Amino acid sequence: MANTLLQMSSLELQQAIEQELVENPALEQEDEHPCTGCEVAPLMCKDCPHNPERNKDTSPDEISLEDLECMFDASAENVAEETDDPIVRIQAEVSLRDSLREQLRNIASGRLLQLGDYLINYVDDSGYLRCDLLELTLEVDATDEELGQALSLIQTLEPPGVGARDLQECLLIQLRFLAEEGRGNLIAERIVREYWSEMKARKLARIARRLRVKLDKVVQALKFIQDRLNPYPAAAFRSPWDYKTFDAGSVIRPDVIIRRSATGYEIEVAGNELTALSVNSYYRQIYNELRNGCSKKYTDQEKKHIVEYVERADLFIRNINQRRKTLRNIARCITELQHGFLDTGSKLYLRPLTRATIAEMLNLHESTVSRAIANKYVQLPNEEVVPFDFFFQSSPSISDMIAQLIASEDKSRPLSDQEIANILTERGYPIARRTVVKYRESQKILSSRQRRR
Repeated sequence: MANTLLQMSSLELQQAIEQELVENPALEQEDEHPCTGCEVAPLMCKDCPHNPERNKDTSPDEISLEDLECMFDASAENVAEETDDPIVRIQAEVSLRDSLREQLRNIASGRLLQLGDYLINYVDDSGYLRCDLLELTLEVDATDEELGQALSLIQTLEPPGVGARDLQECLLIQLRFLAEEGRGNLIAERIVREYWSEMKARKLARIARRLRVKLDKVVQALKFIQDRLNPYPAAAFRSPWDYKTFDAGSVIRPDVIIRRSATGYEIEVAGNELTALSVNSYYRQIYNELRNGCSKKYTDQEKKHIVEYVERADLFIRNINQRRKTLRNIARCITELQHGFLDTGSKLYLRPLTRATIAEMLNLHESTVSRAIANKYVQLPNEEVVPFDFFFQSSPSISDMIAQLIASEDKSRPLSDQEIANILTERGYPIARRTVVKYRESQKILSSRQRRR
């Protein structure tokens, strides 16, 4: 039960609470003004026409001018709150193909752009290119060389590995991408490129002899492949951060809300109003009597009924509270570690973070952290709503970081490519000058000499 509740979103949790309230007579939701003898589910109480709070009326003679002004002010505040609902501004979902086309338009034009756009239609949900290039040459009236150039461009797009035609090519693309960012592994790249069959057959000793390296180097390279590469590149796709057009069909409710306050950041776990649960006082009284040995006036069936449902209600409430506590603690750790990003809203200050780091800080198992944040969303202080996974990307996009550095530079003395590389290296992202040039040109950003004003 604990693991199941932990994995639930706020909407799923609400449904689970409603179901448990229906099934467990010992469980009830705390209410300041409960309706006596009402058969309506407690969660529906606020909308019940028999609710005394709902029916309470005040005589017009008892309303003063000051009361009327307060009522109008409250109405205005309610309207402002409704029109300022951050959920209305939630970003729409962007498909992988949409993202690839947008990236392609930044680095290609003319015939190459047309062919690349056509090839993207054949990229499947896993990120692989599922088509025969030879057949496509007839369909689009293009040469093998032209289609090959278009495919090569697609394979430089993010997420790394997209556009590969098989697993070996997918891993090679990712290894080259890591190498360009200074995080590659030469032995792993050679194994995938030259000893693919031996690797699949786990003939590690033969690979070590042919590479003339120690066996443990080969083992480390294989571990690097398993830990750092993704056989399904599309799984690493995330919608662009700055895509904010509205789609009414993509409304997402945040599970955790982070707000900026005068003393720091406040964290609210959404749905707390639904979790004010307690054990029915009558059931609790009988349960305590049974535990104290006063059980002669109850039948065995009544005893079983009381004990079963009271203990089930206690367990349900404990697990609900544990879920809330775990989510709040994880959000608190993220807030502490990503303070720079939350202060500025710039991904340039987004620190690399893993679930293992959070698990170690909270003395939890890594799987517990993964289970707690799966399919859950966070509302940031700027009212953007992002998935928890946003904070656990292996690293921010190097391309975005370069663009933000250039955007904030002194226009009278723009940063050179080498200076940008040095800044990123100091911040923990070792990168070569030629890689900066590649990303800068892919975004059609001029050189430092051409940017000088």
